[in-house]
Amino acid sequence: MDTKQSRRSLVKLIPGAFLILWSAKGNELALANFAAGGQNPPTNNPPNPPYPFGPDGELKVPKTEILGPEAKTPVTPVAPKKDLKADDRDIRKQVALLAQYAEELKNEVEKTDSTKVLSLQMLRKTQSIEKIAHHIATLAAS
Repeated sequence: MDTKQSRRSLVKLIPGAFLILWSAKGNELALANFAAGGQNPPTNNPPNPPYPFGPDGELKVPKTEILGPEAKTPVTPVAPKKDLKADDRDIRKQVALLAQYAEELKNEVEKTDSTKVLSLQMLRKTQSIEKIAHHIATLAAS
């Protein structure tokens, strides 16, 4: 056989080989099924739950089980009972302290010329007055 003839036969053989390979690709599942003995592969699905209706058509539910969503009762936080008398005494003490600090601040402002000098003591006194006033407001609100 000369080389021309062998090349021609090779060229004729290549399309047929591609056709055979292409058709075998689609049958991989069939070949795998045949090799497994015709059985389906096992599945990992859980078994179906029991049928909820009995032979008479009534729903088979234990009497203790509640159907549908359970109603949740709202849980209200229990606030601790406050001693109102103690709060009242504390408010009275804080108001007296506030009045004392306000009087001291008034005397400090009268002594110094605040246009020329800003007293650090005066600034601290106003901050403490603000804290006491905020504390009194918190006590009164609760």
